[in-house]
Amino acid sequence: MTGARRIAGRSAAATVTALGGAALLRRRRRRRHDYRVFVLEYHDVGSSGSEREGVVSAARLARHLRFLQHHFRLTSLSDAVEALAGPKGLGEDLVVITFDDGYAGNYRHAWPVLRAAGVPATVFVASGFLDGGELWFDLAERCLEAARYAPPGDPIEHEDVARAVRPWLAGKRDAVWTWLKGLSPERRDAVVERLRVAYRPTVEHATPLSWAEARELAASGIEIGAHTHSHPILSTLSPAVQEQEIIRGRDRIATELGTAPRHFAYPNGSTMDFTDDTVRIVRDAGFRSGCTTVRGSNAGGCDLLRLARIGVGNEPTLVLAARLAGLLDDRIRQRLGLVTADAHLAH
Repeated sequence: MTGARRIAGRSAAATVTALGGAALLRRRRRRRHDYRVFVLEYHDVGSSGSEREGVVSAARLARHLRFLQHHFRLTSLSDAVEALAGPKGLGEDLVVITFDDGYAGNYRHAWPVLRAAGVPATVFVASGFLDGGELWFDLAERCLEAARYAPPGDPIEHEDVARAVRPWLAGKRDAVWTWLKGLSPERRDAVVERLRVAYRPTVEHATPLSWAEARELAASGIEIGAHTHSHPILSTLSPAVQEQEIIRGRDRIATELGTAPRHFAYPNGSTMDFTDDTVRIVRDAGFRSGCTTVRGSNAGGCDLLRLARIGVGNEPTLVLAARLAGLLDDRIRQRLGLVTADAHLAH
């Protein structure tokens, strides 16, 4: 989906929200006793005023939480999962806060806001990132941005590099991500390494949590979930390799924190990014839930290993309200032609 269409969709939803549509939809749904669990998906959190793509400022997170606490009950993922599985069904709407990947900003900037508001959360960590490895998509983006400063007419010597750089510089970022994420890990890593050689990034790499910070978060009541070891697109791997990635991430967390994680988030997380085999492996590995990035809410009795989530970025509270009203759910976006099925580009 192009940036213009994405902005148009958000603007339309925000307009409906501003006119009271979101509140009306919420009241009507609750009158029918159609209660839902809304799992929100954040990534990195920065200091106030720091909101590059994929980062929400601490001040904006605080505004989101104030809105959420006014309209919903916020709870832990563990409690929400048990409510979804319970025989009585949901008796109220619940909201769960999650963060993906394991950025240092989750400790430095998000945690103080969560603590002050008394809000629980889950941080899904890619264990290899915390062990000192780079997130492949962070490195790719830094290299591709560095390509903007290459001398005019500088030749691109490899076909794969050209296939990434040319559309990126033409503003077709989504097409580049779709291509990279569909490659096997071996070929993708080779492409990223060629990008690194051709366009050395000048921007610092993303900073992970330390394991000591993860332990402190866990001790405070923040749940630490698993997000594989190296953040691959699991559907590009054989079942055996998927299992290695999932188990390795689980076991590294268990070793560092002293207890195995109960919840898992599929990297990228669209229905194209994991398979039935993946879900089976996650279940057999002992996880109680699996979080996708399929946009939507969760009703009682849903598949706990395919939980829908709502991605949240650096956007006004009006847009967050529209998301919670379902105005930007995948099924609505597809009907409006704002996104094709499975076209998720979250990391």
